[in-house]
Order: sequence, then structure tokens, then C-alpha cells
Amino acid sequence: MFDFNLDVMALTYLLVLAANLALILLIGNLTFERARDAWFSVSNRAGSLQANLTQLQTATETAGTQTAETVQNIEAAKQKLANAEVELAALKKRHEEEPLPFVYCVTPTENFDPGGVIWEFVVHHDSEGQQESDPHHPARQWAGGRRYLIQAATQKAAHRQLERHVPEAVGFRIALVKNHGDAGYAKAG
Repeated sequence: MFDFNLDVMALTYLLVLAANLALILLIGNLTFERARDAWFSVSNRAGSLQANLTQLQTATETAGTQTAETVQNIEAAKQKLANAEVELAALKKRHEEEPLPFVYCVTPTENFDPGGVIWEFVVHHDSEGQQESDPHHPARQWAGGRRYLIQAATQKAAHRQLERHVPEAVGFRIALVKNHGDAGYAKAG
């Protein structure tokens, strides 16, 4: 039925056509392989970059949380510091206003009589009127006077005991503020 009349020219044409077809298939296969390798490379790179981005976002969120906690801790520390400063100021004021027993300020020279009357004195120094520029100058410590509690049987005995430590001859002035004992037992003389 078919008449195969193949001559050399047709055979050459067929061989060239087969070679071209094989060359096209080879080039197509190489191009497909390279495109597939490029696709996988780009996909892997995109996945790696996405993982890095996720890690960076997580690290940023963690750093933001830590920063917020640190800011809260700093604010809490500032509040504690402010409270401590207020408490310190109150303690300083209480210390300045509250009279201390004389026996705590110097070594007592007489026997301390636990049954005696407590006399409160305020002691001024002549230097308190001077305007010293240094706030740590000893004269500044006498501004407004110092209060002392002395326990003695009489006001004169308490005055004498106090005068031995803050003598009037060197500029101290001693004044009675009040008697903390029972008025029936306190002697003014």
C-alpha cells in the first residue's frame, strides 16, 4: 500500500529533521532542568527569608515586651524613690522636732535618777544670729535652738547638769520649756 520510495534526499531530510527534533528536545530538557533548579533555589531562599523574617518579628515583639516591662520597672523604682524621699523628709523633720534626752547627746556626769522629774530645756547659742554662708557650719546647727530632756529632782539641779555641758560663759543660753513630771512632785527651787 504504501510506497516507500526513499531516496537519499528524503533520507537526508528525515535525518536532519530527526536531529533537529532531538536537538530541540535536548535544549528544552536542559532549559526545563535549569528552570526547575532555579525555582527550587528561589523557593528555598524565599522560605529561608520568611523564616528569618518570622524570627526577627518574634525577637522584635520580645524586645518590645521587655522594654515595656523595663519602663514599668523604672517607673515603679521612681515611685519608690519618691516615696523614700518623702519618708526621709518626714523622718528628718521628726528628728529635728522631737527632743532627745540629754544623756544620749553627751556622757552623763551624775548618776541618772530614774525616779526624777524630766525637765525640757531649749539651748540657744549666740552664733545662731550670724548668717553663715556654709549650710554645714556648726552655727547653723543651733538655728532655732536645741531641745534637751534632763532628768533631775529639781529645776536647778537639771539646769546645773545641762550647764556643765553647754556653759553660758561660752555663748550658750538655757531656757526652761516645760516640766514633763507630775506637778505635785516637781520642785522649782
